[in-house]
Amino acid sequence: MTTPPFGAPPAANPFQPPGAVPPRPGAPRPLSSTAKVLIAAGIVVALGVGVLAAFGVGAIARSSGTPVAGSCLYLSEASASTQSYHGVGCSEQRATYRVDDVEGGTSSCHGGDYVRFQLFRGASRTGTPSQTLCLALNVSSGECLRDVDDDAEISKVTCSDPDAEARAVVHQGQSDEDSCGADDEVRVYSGPPERTVCLQPAGENI
Repeated sequence: MTTPPFGAPPAANPFQPPGAVPPRPGAPRPLSSTAKVLIAAGIVVALGVGVLAAFGVGAIARSSGTPVAGSCLYLSEASASTQSYHGVGCSEQRATYRVDDVEGGTSSCHGGDYVRFQLFRGASRTGTPSQTLCLALNVSSGECLRDVDDDAEISKVTCSDPDAEARAVVHQGQSDEDSCGADDEVRVYSGPPERTVCLQPAGENI
């Protein structure tokens, strides 16, 4: 093959359509129609997976069904604007609360130590609640807790955990604050079952 004289344009490529600009050496080739379709499909699939992940918590809550008296759950949020519950077995470590009572609509609980949790129809917290749950701490004597003052974050931990704030002592069949020590946080539940929970502060009791 002969080399064109210096400064002369190279010979036209017979396989290149007239008017087409030849790609620069090392430049990526333009995507074909098939490749573009595959990339678009991949984006759609990725978005679909993201949506499923975003609604995973809601699906867990729905699959557990509506709480009934005697069932257990834990809260992931508890505020004036949004609340989420997740039903679990009462023997599970995550089971922070036991449902002592279920009342229709907006209702009070029999005792001020219950956490009142309202259920609304639909995704938004508007209108009148369909039910009110009366939640009591689901603890046994000897179990330890952290984040005691936060209804949503309170959880069970091992008593050797540096974050352990209190150790529970449960007096079954009693509704008497005097059964607890002077420094204990007290939770009195009318039940059923009736019981008093003493939360002994961290220290020699842990």
